[in-house]
Amino acid sequence: MPAVPLSYYQDVLDRISHADRATFRKELRKAFRQLLPEQRDELKRWFRTACLCRPAAESKR
Repeated sequence: MPAVPLSYYQDVLDRISHADRATFRKELRKAFRQLLPEQRDELKRWFRTACLCRPAAESKR
């Protein structure tokens, strides 16, 4: 199977990051299975700097 470009998964994850957590996690796992090891490291760095896992405004009551 040909390698999928990292930019494809970054685009997909960016689009669904605020919509649905379950779908986001599923796509993130899928990306890790498909990408090469060096691409996985780059995706990790992108994910951590983009702060996609944190909601923008979450009220705690």
